[in-house]
Amino acid sequence: MQTDQILSAIEEDIVFGVLPPQSRLVEERLAERFEAKRHTIREVFAILEDLGLVVRVPNKGAVVTELTPAEVRDIYDVREILETSAALRTRLPAPAAVIEAMTGIQERHAAAVANEDFRSVFHLNIDFHREQYSACANRQLVQTIADYARKAHLIRAIKYGDRAHMAKVVAQHWAIIDAMKGSDHDRLVQLIRDHLPGSPEEYIRSYEIRYGRHPREMHAAGA
Repeated sequence: MQTDQILSAIEEDIVFGVLPPQSRLVEERLAERFEAKRHTIREVFAILEDLGLVVRVPNKGAVVTELTPAEVRDIYDVREILETSAALRTRLPAPAAVIEAMTGIQERHAAAVANEDFRSVFHLNIDFHREQYSACANRQLVQTIADYARKAHLIRAIKYGDRAHMAKVVAQHWAIIDAMKGSDHDRLVQLIRDHLPGSPEEYIRSYEIRYGRHPREMHAAGA
């Protein structure tokens, strides 16, 4: 199996809780599972570490990252800055080819949500936004958006089982497509901003139920 295929499979396991935060990634077991050489697994670990999905812990090896509430908020702050900036740099109306591609992806995404095929939902969501930001002229910005979206893999799966949330996501995607057919950048920016919240707040609530408030959070609040 190729490096990118192994990487995608492990990312899925992280997103869907097969590998929850602080899980140890055992090199030998993964090499056996994927019928891969040890150096290939180490290469995957290095990529996961660069993405922020895994940390190296002395005497434990590679461990799935657990983000603190402060880190979650920082990631989403950066995502908002990047994604709204890309919206402002997107030529409107967007090219017909982009709209057509986004529409096709979103039809499949909506069907996957209806069928509760959440692994397909996960990949189609990535495809949808990759196509969306392809309309931005700045290639470096587009790549950075993709990198930060991957950092959010540790956060977003918590909401997949929430039908109301997923229905809202579907509606937001269609609204983004509609906005990209028009010429109102302010509307597109607001839709993108509204599309971001949800998952991080649920993650933060779950974190604080398990651990209480993180010391840095308490300090920031003046506790």
